[in-house]
Amino acid sequence: MNQIRNRPQEGVEPRAAPPRIVQRTANLPRNSRVLYRVEHYSSLPGVALSIVVALIALVALGASLGFPTGWVAGFEVGASAITLMMVFAIQHTQAREQAATQRKLDEILKAIPGAGDHLMMLEEAPREVMREVEERQRAARSDSVDEPKKA
Repeated sequence: MNQIRNRPQEGVEPRAAPPRIVQRTANLPRNSRVLYRVEHYSSLPGVALSIVVALIALVALGASLGFPTGWVAGFEVGASAITLMMVFAIQHTQAREQAATQRKLDEILKAIPGAGDHLMMLEEAPREVMREVEERQRAARSDSVDEPKKA
């Protein structure tokens, strides 16, 4: 039965698989999905090249028209808006990825015998706790460096 369903029908084009970014973002809330896709597509080389070509064409057109004042103001506002949007898109995706990385590291700490469970969720600990951990780790490292190696 599955073979019949999976076989393409005559005269009907098979659907292409959704792009990888669509699959990766399918379970995210709508706002996150949009920001991830903006960040993804804006980092593609073809998009960057297209923008450079478009900007060169606009500068050439603007130069031939004597750089109308309205164009200059529009460019400044547009560039500022796009820059601000990209800052938010990149910040959002980086924050989500960082949080996911922290959770994965916490799971590794949990799974390794003898690892310090107190280090889990350290990124949310008060500054004093972070300093104490750092001092303990520095002391442990200097102790291990100072000890002569046994042959």
